[in-house]
Amino acid sequence: MSTDSWLYRLLVALSGITLILVIAYIVVIQDNRSIQAEINQRQQFINQSIQLGRIEDTLVRALAATAVDSKDDKLRDLLAQNGITINPKTGAPEKAPAPAAAAPAAAGR
Repeated sequence: MSTDSWLYRLLVALSGITLILVIAYIVVIQDNRSIQAEINQRQQFINQSIQLGRIEDTLVRALAATAVDSKDDKLRDLLAQNGITINPKTGAPEKAPAPAAAAPAAAGR
């Protein structure tokens, strides 16, 4: 009978460990789903930002062309206040150059 009780205790212990692992797996899956939903929202925001950037470029080009065609100084000043200069020859907008970033440090080995 001692082998039967030993086997019974082993099976109960293994069943308990299995139950704990199943519960841990369920918790991890739920956490993974919430993280995946957050990642999907971020990706959607990035995609929409790219689309809005294209619209912004088109709008700036249209405003620059209008400013050149109608010789509208107020519109030209508005674009200049936002860092956009207009090439007087082509009428194409040019964004002001970004400040130079510090050169990355050389990796030493």
